Amino acid sequence: MDVLAALQARRSIRAFRPDPVDEALLRQVLDGAREAPSWSNTRPYRVAVATGDRLEAIRAGMLAAIDAGPPAPEHPFPTDYPSPLRERRQATGYGLYATLGIDKRDLAGRQHQFRRNFAFFDAPAVLFLYVHEALGVWAVLDCGAFLQSILLQATALGLGTCAQATSGAYPEVVARHFAVPERYRLMCGVAVGYAADAPVNTFRPQRAPVEELLIDGR
Repeated sequence: MDVLAALQARRSIRAFRPDPVDEALLRQVLDGAREAPSWSNTRPYRVAVATGDRLEAIRAGMLAAIDAGPPAPEHPFPTDYPSPLRERRQATGYGLYATLGIDKRDLAGRQHQFRRNFAFFDAPAVLFLYVHEALGVWAVLDCGAFLQSILLQATALGLGTCAQATSGAYPEVVARHFAVPERYRLMCGVAVGYAADAPVNTFRPQRAPVEELLIDGR
């Protein structure tokens, strides 16, 4: 699969089949993604791979944590969405819930779907991405390049993925199960598996046209 084909085929999968992902295939995803560029080749990120019983324990811990209190991510979530970012975000949310048949006034339905994030949409594998705090925003930028490489490589190998900021909402839950190196902070997670035949997986938010991305000259 060429790069453009992978970019066009990739989508966020929010319902996975229970089929496990072979460890060698996950290794192949990461082996391809490590070709991503980084600041002076520092590679300021690490990956914690969760499958099987370890993942089930993290999944249960996440759901318990959201019931117990508000998120405490090591990289704070944004709260201010100025225009046009706000409108794009709202359109994506409304479109997703419409695909699921959840009315925007159905608070119980919306809450149920929101909680699905913390169960990683039943994915059989999750990659938790950590970044080194020493490089600040540049480590986050490098992690983003690494993340995109993971998504594209997984797509090329026939796997579905969903990049999830919510996976970093309760870092202490994940840290119970891994020897996280000093000064590495949880950034996000990537749910990985095989896409289920579910309506939610047909949803694709609109992308801004190139014209909206270009900055006009003076």
